[in-house]
Amino acid sequence: MKTNQRLIPIMMAGILIQMACGISGTTTPPRAPSQVPTLEDICPSPTARMGVLTNTEEGYCLLYPAEYSTTVSHFIVINPISSPGDMPGDAWLNIAVAPASGRTAAQFADEAITAAGDGFNITSFDRDVDGEQAVVVDGLPGQDSARYVFIVHNDRLYNLVFTPWYPNAADPTPLEDLFTMVMDTFRFL
Repeated sequence: MKTNQRLIPIMMAGILIQMACGISGTTTPPRAPSQVPTLEDICPSPTARMGVLTNTEEGYCLLYPAEYSTTVSHFIVINPISSPGDMPGDAWLNIAVAPASGRTAAQFADEAITAAGDGFNITSFDRDVDGEQAVVVDGLPGQDSARYVFIVHNDRLYNLVFTPWYPNAADPTPLEDLFTMVMDTFRFL
């Protein structure tokens, strides 16, 4: 009987230790898997003045002024021109996505600047886009003046080209407004 009396305090101490450690004789039911975010959770909401451009295949969405054209999934055109010709409108944004192959946005920007060579007034700066480093480059030579944005996310290069870019214009242009809107609302899917 004395053995049983000695076991009772030991068993009580064991139960108290289990309770303190969160151990119980019953199992806790597994937690439900967390909800996978939907496009509506990730992408900005459209308004009467702003549309949402979503490209699920290339993994992004963004807001743009609703009056601009987006007839091609990676192209936003300011004041689209309906007549034939090589100019789609007054200005445009083209978004190209390609494998990054382990390289960073800074490496892509440096490569483009190096390829241009000397003698150009090329400037660059970093900016955050949906939690990723974006490198913005102005002054690269080309057919039209352009602002290039290099972003890498999930080993994909997102190259945004705003054309024609006039950095010394007296007043902000619609393309500068589009740049600000896109950079502020660009989301990776």
